[in-house]
Amino acid sequence: MSKADYAARDKKGKVAFYVLLWKRKGISLELFDDYWRDVHGPVCARLPGQYQYWQFHLAHNQGGIWPEINGINYTTPAEDQFDGIAELTFETEQDRQTWFKAAAILMDDEHNLFSKAIGYNSSPGNSITYVDSIPTGDPNGALGILKFHVPVKKADGISVQAFREYMKNSFAPAVIKSDSVLKFRLHLFEEVDNSRPDAAGVSHYEPADKQYQASFEIAFANPLEMETFFASKEYGAAIKDQAKYIKQICPFPERTAYTFVYNSQMTLAGQRSSTVAELIVNIGATNQLKEDVVALMLDQKLIVSQPNGAKNMTASTGTKRINYYKDLSADYSRPGLVTPYVAQKLIEDAEKIVAMKEKTLPEIGPNYTLAQIEKENKDWWPTHCEALRQGRGDILTGEYREDLVYLCQDGPFFGLEQQKEREKHWWALIAQPGVTMCWPIVMFNGEVTYFEWKCVDDETNETLAKGNVTWVRRGHRGACYLKTEQLTFYRDVYAPDYLLKLITT
Repeated sequence: MSKADYAARDKKGKVAFYVLLWKRKGISLELFDDYWRDVHGPVCARLPGQYQYWQFHLAHNQGGIWPEINGINYTTPAEDQFDGIAELTFETEQDRQTWFKAAAILMDDEHNLFSKAIGYNSSPGNSITYVDSIPTGDPNGALGILKFHVPVKKADGISVQAFREYMKNSFAPAVIKSDSVLKFRLHLFEEVDNSRPDAAGVSHYEPADKQYQASFEIAFANPLEMETFFASKEYGAAIKDQAKYIKQICPFPERTAYTFVYNSQMTLAGQRSSTVAELIVNIGATNQLKEDVVALMLDQKLIVSQPNGAKNMTASTGTKRINYYKDLSADYSRPGLVTPYVAQKLIEDAEKIVAMKEKTLPEIGPNYTLAQIEKENKDWWPTHCEALRQGRGDILTGEYREDLVYLCQDGPFFGLEQQKEREKHWWALIAQPGVTMCWPIVMFNGEVTYFEWKCVDDETNETLAKGNVTWVRRGHRGACYLKTEQLTFYRDVYAPDYLLKLITT
């Protein structure tokens, strides 16, 4: 079965600023980690122009990991052992310049945790993710896999152009043929700008003989997969004539990774710090994600609800249109609003909600009122959205009653077997890699939930499919017994086998 490939999610980040960072002497590695991710990171996240901003916290290169080739050095001297990498990507070079102009505010903070910071730029097309089968693109901590960041120096006597052609046209294509490689991302660097002045004792200077010309990020599921890769014919092809082009390879193991900006939006870690984000996720504090709390924490604006929960819905007066997600635990109106940690919590909630479904449809009455049912439908809605985004067909089928009636343009369908056989194709198409499903409108009234949805191509922003749906759902205890839907697919209506295999049923 083909692995899912999420490489397309990085394509909009056309250029990068890739910074090697040495911790300040006199502070512990733990203090360095905490300050960088919880203090420095959220400040940087607020600067304009960024598309993605990751922190990679690294262990030193101790050698002995990479199989050695004569003529290539795999060791790193003590003074060249850095402790982390900040990687920022931008959609245009102009965006990067916008960030650079605003980044002066960071200089006052650098001396608190860095002794040296060497920044490399890549030109358009020289920071590329070739393959990425890691579902989480915006991590906040350890990923539970084996990942390395590997700076590379070109061989003496080889031109930069020849070195780049080798890395892009020989090394990378051979590496990604291996099924053992979960991720491969390559950067080709411009020469370090040594005109950048030192700041409060933080060195920004790197002599030419110390500079790297490339770096790659490579990941494996576990050490066995890594060793399988090193023993493979794909790796053998990748390193053919390597000593002709490369003189030094320095694998730095990744300890943890944190994301502060993703898809041009601040993550929860960017908004509140990595540790606070982790606390919110671990305790399930969905109220912390609501508009009123976010506005208060980010903009110091207090939003006061209208009496009786009244909402403005009049467009003709020029009043702001309704926010359909104002009182819900997560906003699925567009891509990029839900962190992976919230997504994980919602999937856990979805599994619990499915387990609450009773065999007999409960009666509506004093013990199970329409108000309670509507509240439960609002609690359920974000879990449904996340289950669809993740292709969790098992959860989606569990949301229906055995006697479901499903009405759509090629229906009707009765019962779970007919429903599952038909909907699995739609699930596969709308949850495929490189596509994000959004629900800009959702409304609730007692048992009835109405919503409008669309699927957006992450690269081209085109709409692949859209529709509107009405569910009659009797809360968690009753689940859905009637669904009506109008759908429009602009590409395919039945999913190919390779997409069907990605759906959990």
